[in-house]
Amino acid sequence: MLQKLALTAASAVAALTLAVALAAAGFAPGAPAETASATAGPVAFDQATADLAGPDPAPTVQVDTVYVKPAPKQKTITVHKVVRTSGGGEGENESGGDD
Repeated sequence: MLQKLALTAASAVAALTLAVALAAAGFAPGAPAETASATAGPVAFDQATADLAGPDPAPTVQVDTVYVKPAPKQKTITVHKVVRTSGGGEGENESGGDD
């Protein structure tokens, strides 16, 4: 029973910590954007000012060229395996202590 209470308390602390961190980051529940737009009042669109500004300038495009060093050419490694066969004369592969 004590473990269940400790787990519940730890979960509550974790949820509270998460709520405080989200509120500090600007993701607080309660939508502060609604209160800001309500206090700012209506925004009037002035067509005369929009006509004086002229057409929107063309957006600028910036092209970044990135040069990447090509990967080095892979080296080919050959492995020669030497296998001794049991062919030939008598006792050729026998190791005797009578040399």
